[in-house]
Amino acid sequence: MTADVRDVRAVRLARPPGRPRAGQVVADAARSVRAQPLTTATTALVVALVCVVVLLTTGRAAASERAVVASIDAVGTRLVTVSDGQGQAGLDASSVAEIARLDGVEWVFGLGPASDGTNAALPGRTGVAALRPLVGDLPDDVRLADGRAPAAPGEAVVGRGAAAALHLGDVAGGVTDGRATVGVVGRFEAVGSLASLDDLVLYRPAPDATDARTLRQVHVLVSDASLVPEVTEHVRAVLRVRDPSRVEVESSEGALRLREAVAGTLGATSRQLMLGVLGGGLVLVTVTVLGAVQGRRRDLGRRRALGASRSAIVALVLLQTLGAGCLGALLGTVAGLAAASAWTGATPPWTFAAGVGTTAVLMGLVGAVPPALLAAFRDPVRILRVP
Repeated sequence: MTADVRDVRAVRLARPPGRPRAGQVVADAARSVRAQPLTTATTALVVALVCVVVLLTTGRAAASERAVVASIDAVGTRLVTVSDGQGQAGLDASSVAEIARLDGVEWVFGLGPASDGTNAALPGRTGVAALRPLVGDLPDDVRLADGRAPAAPGEAVVGRGAAAALHLGDVAGGVTDGRATVGVVGRFEAVGSLASLDDLVLYRPAPDATDARTLRQVHVLVSDASLVPEVTEHVRAVLRVRDPSRVEVESSEGALRLREAVAGTLGATSRQLMLGVLGGGLVLVTVTVLGAVQGRRRDLGRRRALGASRSAIVALVLLQTLGAGCLGALLGTVAGLAAASAWTGATPPWTFAAGVGTTAVLMGLVGAVPPALLAAFRDPVRILRVP
């Protein structure tokens, strides 16, 4: 290859003088960040203040929204109940296993027909508690206070109210309904939407027993409140029942509507507040970067006169703002989380905090666009002209 050909190829491959390499622009922006500490500190401070204010206000509102929605969920928003009030529907116990296979079901258990149970050791000298067969496992809302859960047929657990009525002070003894006797192996406390179970005695029936074949109630907890309508329809579809017209499938539709209304109202208020804070921060960043561009107009004009392209000037200003914004977002997010935890006791989720920091950085970049365009499209000759 001759020298002339190599020179021609070198000319073709050479980068135009007004289009520096990306690494050079980034390095130049880093030097500008260090060379202008006042502008960098001001931009970082504005972004940090935006993060702190959003986390202290909108973040607190978001945490409050989660707490309110969780409290609404706790009263039974996600609970679906299948009932056979007359005992004529023929609700098969195998329905519990079918429902447990559905997507969105957190737990399910069924209760058979009730009978009057008394303390087998004190016949006629205690009160009466409802004795009901249990199909499925006890959910987390039914907390074992003593003993263990029933595992084998003939084992039972008593609720707190039932234990008091039957004078069962210890986790021992038997409960009878006159036909059969079950042994008590545990005591439970039911909370939330299942608090009514506290007055029951729940026992494991024998697999071939009559009371193990049909149910009167099935309780289903849905994993997410938004899935309740869908899961309710699926529960209706998989129920094994002789007469579907006599079965009632109920969900807390009123509580669901309340949940959606509360979440929507609190969410709208939080979004409006955050938009206001971001709008104020956008104006402050624009003014700050505009002042910095005005202070550097001769330097930027000299770059344009020496061949720097408009895109290179825009990239330089935006990268300088990006560096200051990232620093401010990091400091502001940490400070905002600490302040929210100390002052309000409600720490926003880390995903929300990360989103606030990212949004604040993007806000800074958007605010820097007008000053960057102003710097790029100025006439360098006019700027450098000596009066």
